[in-house]
Amino acid sequence: MSDLYIYSPSGAVRDRLAFKRGVQFLKTQGHQVTVDPCTLSSSTRFAGTDEERVAAIERAARSGAHASLISRGGYGLTRLLPDLPYKAISKSIDQGMAWVGYSDFTALQLAVLSRTGRITWAGPSLLDSFGSTAVDDITYDCFHDVLSEQGEGTGWRMGLVASKALATRKPGVWA
Repeated sequence: MSDLYIYSPSGAVRDRLAFKRGVQFLKTQGHQVTVDPCTLSSSTRFAGTDEERVAAIERAARSGAHASLISRGGYGLTRLLPDLPYKAISKSIDQGMAWVGYSDFTALQLAVLSRTGRITWAGPSLLDSFGSTAVDDITYDCFHDVLSEQGEGTGWRMGLVASKALATRKPGVWA
């Protein structure tokens, strides 16, 4: 399966039981899971200070994992946009890493697209999607499709070459 890097760029993880369930679920599916050292940090409502969360994003980018997955969404990533390690994120995408998340993660997605032209993936978060007591099969199957660069459920297939072609287009040019 895949090497997954779990990190917390937004809100603090309050449901540690769901966090543990999510990590365990992914491991039982055959994934190698690495949890960032600051994933369970807390500073007011955030998963650590702004500096700690930027550092976690940088560690995710340099981890060499197949995918980085947010622990949860929430609020707070927009505060980090000026300080994100765009070069490291871009390089990780060029090397095949899928950046996956939703909710507050949309801010990172749009900033990365705007600054680098690289593509990230709207997808599950650890707590909401894999930390529940009953994981939705379709959600996991779609996540697996992203990791395998294949969208069987929707009939599309996109390999690394096609991903790179999309990512190297000029920002703002859609044709």
